[in-house]
Amino acid sequence: MKSNDSDSSRRMVRISRLLFVAYVLYVVYFMFFAEGFGRSAGNSGYRYNLDVFSEIKRFSRMLKSGYNVKAVLNLFGNIIAFVPFGIFIPALSGNRIKFVNTVILTFIFSMVIETVQLYYQLGVFDVDDLILNTCGGLIGYLIYVIGKAWSTG
Repeated sequence: MKSNDSDSSRRMVRISRLLFVAYVLYVVYFMFFAEGFGRSAGNSGYRYNLDVFSEIKRFSRMLKSGYNVKAVLNLFGNIIAFVPFGIFIPALSGNRIKFVNTVILTFIFSMVIETVQLYYQLGVFDVDDLILNTCGGLIGYLIYVIGKAWSTG
């Protein structure tokens, strides 16, 4: 019986790793190659925003004045896109990676993406995206912890 449990556990770890790789590849594709998101027609030159909360405030104002697809995608899309990262990191580490390290790793992953966007002139390096993405990883970690607590008891 234990052999079946360990085989099942190993299979689950392999599937989780495969899903994580697929998730990272999807994020990379979405951020760098999907028209209208990471890259857009006619973008040229370095574009960046280093003014903390300026884009968050701008998109929040857009939402207050009525539904705006661009504002929803920017604010909530950046958060939602990184929720899986916050779930995968502690899950794949066997719960060895805790809250602070998950948040730090989410920030680093986001920083790498934003820096590559700046360097290769694909989209905009935006400090607000770093904040929103990191919040997504934080929410993902909380979902992981709640899910784990719920499943064990």
